[in-house]
Amino acid sequence: MRTLTNIPVSLCEYALVNRKVNQLKLYIYLKLNSEGYVAYRSDNKVYKEWAKAIGIGEKTIKSSLYWLIKKKWVTVNGKKGLLKIIGYEALISKLNLSLRTGVLWEFSRREDYIYLKAFCCGVVITYYLRKKRYFDRQSGRINGGLSMNCNKIKGYYPMPNSYIAECLKVSLATACRYKQEAEKGGYIKTKSNYSFLMTSKGERIKLDCYSIIQGVISDEEIPNRLRKGREFLKIVEADSVHSLMECKKKSYDYNRKK
Repeated sequence: MRTLTNIPVSLCEYALVNRKVNQLKLYIYLKLNSEGYVAYRSDNKVYKEWAKAIGIGEKTIKSSLYWLIKKKWVTVNGKKGLLKIIGYEALISKLNLSLRTGVLWEFSRREDYIYLKAFCCGVVITYYLRKKRYFDRQSGRINGGLSMNCNKIKGYYPMPNSYIAECLKVSLATACRYKQEAEKGGYIKTKSNYSFLMTSKGERIKLDCYSIIQGVISDEEIPNRLRKGREFLKIVEADSVHSLMECKKKSYDYNRKK
């Protein structure tokens, strides 16, 4: 029985945004516990065994398997009593997914399946965090306007919920829940991030200037992020994120016939 697999980021994203995490759980379990084929008997004993292994109910196992067969992630050979589990390469082609990056992960415990949704949240956040950091560096982005003294945290990088929402085409509230779930699962860490407002002389602006600064930044994009610290005014920035996961390239040949 294998436990290690390099899951495509795009597959995690697909399962997450289309609410097919339970189907992905069963697919990964069957894939890791076979060489592409699984002996199959349509009885409650099999469903109970699978349900116990991945931490979902027997009814969910049945409905998930039905969905996998209907969508041809799994095909049935009735004469031989076998289920054929298609590989990642064929599945990505079938779903018309374009990303070629994966995350190497070990599914050795029941808990690894139970927390698969948090895992998927961590995977997509890790991928888009890396992408954002790369493009920010390429563009040499420079912040204009008010002078700020950023509270940079080593190993962390700012990632707004709005950016996650835009990448995944989900609501802002959903993007926030994804980030919270990934952190709760232990796949990422987050820290609050802020910048102090500075005078032209490089001094932090004190609280008694709050009303004046509100007027100054009324035409900027940041008025709702102005906050009073203990002594100085600051702008609340997007949370900084540190991922505990690593993305790896997958060498798929997408032009090969499946």
